[in-house]
Amino acid sequence: MTTEPVLRLAAVSRVHGAGPQAVPALREVSLEVAAGELVAVMGPSGSGKSTLLNLAGGLDRPTSGTVAVEGVDLATLPAGRLAASRRRHVGYVFQDLNLIPSLTAAENVMLPRELDGVRTREARREAVAALGEVGMGEIADRFPDEISGGQRQRVAIARALVGERRLLLADEPTGALDSATGEDVLALLRARCDAGAAVLLVTHEPRLAAWADRVVFLRDGEIVDSTGGGPVAAASGRIREAGE
Repeated sequence: MTTEPVLRLAAVSRVHGAGPQAVPALREVSLEVAAGELVAVMGPSGSGKSTLLNLAGGLDRPTSGTVAVEGVDLATLPAGRLAASRRRHVGYVFQDLNLIPSLTAAENVMLPRELDGVRTREARREAVAALGEVGMGEIADRFPDEISGGQRQRVAIARALVGERRLLLADEPTGALDSATGEDVLALLRARCDAGAAVLLVTHEPRLAAWADRVVFLRDGEIVDSTGGGPVAAASGRIREAGE
């Protein structure tokens, strides 16, 4: 008996524009991420990494192909159900964080849970617990402009971790963090995998990709290679040859 992957992309392409101005961002990409699996995506700038995450999270729609989360084709969902699916199933760490300045750290983390109908007291309890996981419990009531860039990054990660989401998408989640804190964040993501979540991580750092079960390499919108996790020195060399 086979288990449905948490995330499945089947022959997915994304083209921006039309006619002579058409720019392909992804070309016939097929990828599955199972529960308990951490997959890292590497590649040079402009290779389609962020486009891949946006499609996986239902923030964009493919030009062709299928994106399914928990066995549901996202293209079949109307806007309201798609938004609900993202809140319930997908945690997203955006490269630009997307924290709301007028909300405290805890309120930012609570927001997706409250939007999903969780009572305020319970949503705050979950938010404070998630902030504690990333070492930010003491700044729960501070606003984004009152904390450092690294602290904001960890608040964004806590927002992705809160609740029972089984798919975590992370776009360079350690970009504003020092090496030690970055390793702590990867340990958190790894722990979520071990607890049954699926994680798709975009990174340019081989030492972080080494936490992954698989490393997928993108170039010009196509998967050009894939390897198991662990040491990725040879993989890093391929990325440099690709132009990063």
